[in-house]
Amino acid sequence: MARLSYGPEVKKRSQQLLAVLLDYANDELDCDEGTLDGLRSQIQAHWQTEQRLVVRTKVRFLEALTKVATAPLTGEQIKEALRRLEDFLELLEDNRPTRGGSETWHFTLRLWHPRRDRKANLERFEQEWEQRRSQKSKQSTQKSTTQDAEVAVVEANGDASETDMWWQWCRKVLEAQQYQRLTTNPLTIGDGVAFELDEVYVPLGLVERKQQERQDTEVRADQGSKLYEAEEGDTAQFALEQFLEQLQQTGLAKRIAIAGEPGTGKTTLLQKIARWLLEQQALPIWISLADLQGASLEQYLLQDWLKAATRKVTVSTQLQEALGAQFNQGRVWLLLDAVDEMATEASSALAAIAKQLRGWVADANVILTCRLNVWDSGKNALETFTTYRNLTFSHGDAASADQVGQFIERWFHQHPTLGDRLQAELNKLERRRIKDVVKNPLRLALLCRAWSLSQGTLPSSKAALYQQFVDTIYEWKQDRFPTTLAQRWQLNQALGHLALQGLAQAKTKFRLSQSFVQQVFREQSLELLDLALNLGWLNQVGISTASGEKIYAFYHPTFQEYFAAQAIADWRCFLPATAANLTVDLEASPLVFASKWREVILLWLGRSDIPVTEKTAFLQALTAWEDSCGGFYHYQAYFLAAAGFAEFPEYPDAESIFAQLLRWRFGEFDSQEHWHCYPFPAQEGARVALLQSDRTHAIAALEQFIQSTSNFFARWNAAYSLGKTFDPSNPVAIAAITQLLQTLQSEALRLQISESLGRVDPGNALAIATLIELIATTQQNTLRRKAAYALGKLDPGNAIAITTLLNLIKSAPEEVLCLQAAENLLQLDPGNAIATQFIQAHRKPAPFPKPQRKTKSQVQRDPAQAIASLEQRLAAATDASTQRRLACQLGHLQPGHPQAVEMLLQLLQSQRSTTLYRRIGENLREVLLQEQLPMIVSTLRRFGSATQTDLAKDKPKEKPSSQAQECYKLLWYCAQQLPYAAFYTAWHLK
Repeated sequence: MARLSYGPEVKKRSQQLLAVLLDYANDELDCDEGTLDGLRSQIQAHWQTEQRLVVRTKVRFLEALTKVATAPLTGEQIKEALRRLEDFLELLEDNRPTRGGSETWHFTLRLWHPRRDRKANLERFEQEWEQRRSQKSKQSTQKSTTQDAEVAVVEANGDASETDMWWQWCRKVLEAQQYQRLTTNPLTIGDGVAFELDEVYVPLGLVERKQQERQDTEVRADQGSKLYEAEEGDTAQFALEQFLEQLQQTGLAKRIAIAGEPGTGKTTLLQKIARWLLEQQALPIWISLADLQGASLEQYLLQDWLKAATRKVTVSTQLQEALGAQFNQGRVWLLLDAVDEMATEASSALAAIAKQLRGWVADANVILTCRLNVWDSGKNALETFTTYRNLTFSHGDAASADQVGQFIERWFHQHPTLGDRLQAELNKLERRRIKDVVKNPLRLALLCRAWSLSQGTLPSSKAALYQQFVDTIYEWKQDRFPTTLAQRWQLNQALGHLALQGLAQAKTKFRLSQSFVQQVFREQSLELLDLALNLGWLNQVGISTASGEKIYAFYHPTFQEYFAAQAIADWRCFLPATAANLTVDLEASPLVFASKWREVILLWLGRSDIPVTEKTAFLQALTAWEDSCGGFYHYQAYFLAAAGFAEFPEYPDAESIFAQLLRWRFGEFDSQEHWHCYPFPAQEGARVALLQSDRTHAIAALEQFIQSTSNFFARWNAAYSLGKTFDPSNPVAIAAITQLLQTLQSEALRLQISESLGRVDPGNALAIATLIELIATTQQNTLRRKAAYALGKLDPGNAIAITTLLNLIKSAPEEVLCLQAAENLLQLDPGNAIATQFIQAHRKPAPFPKPQRKTKSQVQRDPAQAIASLEQRLAAATDASTQRRLACQLGHLQPGHPQAVEMLLQLLQSQRSTTLYRRIGENLREVLLQEQLPMIVSTLRRFGSATQTDLAKDKPKEKPSSQAQECYKLLWYCAQQLPYAAFYTAWHLK
């Protein structure tokens, strides 16, 4: 179970829930009848006897009940109270067949007194709680005195109690690490504000991050809807409970990564997972990777963690072997927090983790968190990990809850009026941009705290939000550590210099050694260092294992980036060369092309003290940047300018930025009125840039594009993007798709556009009617099946959809079509007997797997022998597919192997099939080393210009070949990984 607490707060909440359930079941709640009537169908309660109450409901409805009845309880608090009623008071019987991860609760309450005797039952609750709590305290004391005995049992490899001891040790270490503490507590504790995680936690959904290859190829005009598949939400999304259910599935050791931007709740999610794992009797071990300081996971586990768990000065070999046995049994879950904060280069952090997940450590299940700029920084050594990211908070609509509002309510539960005022301020039309900014959990927490202290006006940019936070911190600490305006200015300057130098030196980055910090502050004043520590801007986070000196860090890396942005006076340090005066420093590259400076640049653009003329000049320089090496960095600069516009919406030439992004995203007419689309990487980059730019202007630009373009597919795709992603249910998008649907004759296109319309405008009558018409009139059974399935998804329970699929199962001449119809029907109507029986009767059983003959590389244990064998076979191979396969195997066995890379490049530059080109490109990205990328640029540069669209020529350019497209994607990949100077040099190498 999770951290077991029997204190007054848990007792109070458990008693409150019991009282609410009694009053509800006895029809004695004094609250709004209309609200209560709405809950009656959701909370089923009936009395078996005078002292036995059976309840069946979901946690969220109990949460709503407490909100209307008494003080509201969160979902996690309700779950905790139910568990204490069960395992502590033994008052509750859980009737669910399976418990883990289930949202539905079905239980029986066994009261001490008749149901109407409310007072007697609650008094008995009080007595039982205190009596049992006293017993638990005694048991806890006894356990603490038998630590040596527990260690002895494990060392002796004793009985089944050993398993429980490992679980107890995992729990104790987690509690010592304060894993249920809100991560912002160190910042708010000084003014008496601190939360347990469950008090303010609002569960975020998760989405599995898919690789971009699935929309990697160009599409035909009649399949234009594929352009937006990544936007339309086909990638699976999970509620937290669904995600946890997936963790329960048996099989190979789990490898999961939670990737995301700063403040998106990665660590918080890991905390929730840790608690859940304890409830499942698993063995979670939390490791903050920044604390390793050069030590390996194996060293940390066998020494640091075991010492903390057993409270022993030394650890015996028997105990270490016993820990290894728990790993071998698959019971251990390594929770690795913040790969991006490791004391190593971002490009090698993932490789360092991969190397350490070997031997007995590899038997553990692993869940790690990492910032996206590290996870996506290059060749990912952890590519086998299933990657998820948290969804952002939602503001509430027909399909989602107001999670921002829920968080604010919980933060201000003791001052609800203040929370209501903040929500009202956020809902003002002019606050639309900042409302989008605070969908990030960290930024929302900072805003809540700043609002509670200042009750001031809301900022309009991220930089202004952080500036308000900085100002509030100074005021908050004024009583204990008074500062003058001059001191604050001096300290901000010093912090800015420290932040800049830390970011500039990869070895220091976010973890700053004491000597480094003192050196920077010595240039200003060492007294300012003391002030920074007192105010909490800098904190000691550990001790260097190499030198023994203290290690410091900013409160959060985002604040280091903020202070760095404050220290930059001239935008030319970001982009020293311009199109008018192009000079390339071969020793350095502009900072605009380094991912670690991106947030600093955006925060700089949001500063209110920088003149508008300077910001304008910077964005103009970005959009005018010509890289003289294929335009790859021109795209990067332009996309950064688009993101910067979100922080600087006053930019006077906004229309031209959005017009260019839309041309790259959807295409444009050339001088001969032929429609041209840009290379896929440019399309995808423009899509992301539009999402990252100012949402209001992006919506307006999309609306104008939709109303002005005459290209059918561009209009369809743009309208779908607008109505599905940028502005759900946008009327311009709905009108455009409706008009397209009304003018089309093609059945296949009418089907696809009906689906688009139904997704943009759920329940749309025309979309539903069109699908019904297609079902009735089409002569193609395949299209009829697709239309019925689409209808069932747009209008759940639709009788025509279900009947059509049933008829196809019974009468379609092709068995494959019948099976497809049955599978569709099961998706729409889970448990449908006819579909289930048909599938069971007609699906061919999987053939008995034949034992696979091991390849030579699998048989040979010596990697050198395996490499030598592959080299010989590759040299002798003559078939292109075999050559690709062997080169890929060789490159995976030895990344960057010259013979493998050379063969793949030869294959890519000769005449091959489209499929083979795609696989070769994928293989090269997998096996190339960073130092080989310049060679790729020099070799393939001729394809860079061949793929670009030249709309000024009188003769339309033909569509690039599959070979040119794959080469262009590989060059784009190199530009994402290489510094500009290195790419430029390789491009012009003769």
